[in-house]
Amino acid sequence: MNEYCLMPYTERDGIRTAADSDIKRLFERTEQDGLVPVVFYEGTIKNKEQFLALARSPSTCFFLLMKGVVTVGYMWLNRMENRTVRQHFCVFKEYWGESVELGRYGLKTVMNMQDRDGSYLFDLLTGYVPAWNERAIKFALKCGGKTHGKIPFAVFNKEKGRSEDAVFIYYTRGEQ
Repeated sequence: MNEYCLMPYTERDGIRTAADSDIKRLFERTEQDGLVPVVFYEGTIKNKEQFLALARSPSTCFFLLMKGVVTVGYMWLNRMENRTVRQHFCVFKEYWGESVELGRYGLKTVMNMQDRDGSYLFDLLTGYVPAWNERAIKFALKCGGKTHGKIPFAVFNKEKGRSEDAVFIYYTRGEQ
């Protein structure tokens, strides 16, 4: 039995699967680990209220990445078009030693999600990683991602106030 799970942050019958305060604590942990400028380099998420709004957004599928009962990170999906979706990860520093295993689990789980008729929800997960974030690029490739190289000016870096090159990463079913 796998010790990892993805817990969707969603609402069922008017009740959220996690408390808002728990979601805000994820952002606080991201801050403590010094990861906010890395995970949210584009500058759209600056505080726990904006983070909660992201997690609650109808255009976002937000998941807690769990190891047993401990939250070790989170991931979210957005920018959905047909069966393609943009995917994002954050694993807390304490768990970086097992981040590839966690990443592979999360990607495989998402890629194998099906709707009621048994059709896969997604055929392609994509991501743009700033070219300067070599750690994240290596992580994504170790998790089974593929790349077609750098795309000039593909991401905006709020801290630097300019667009920067990014590495396009993609995943398809069976590659995790």
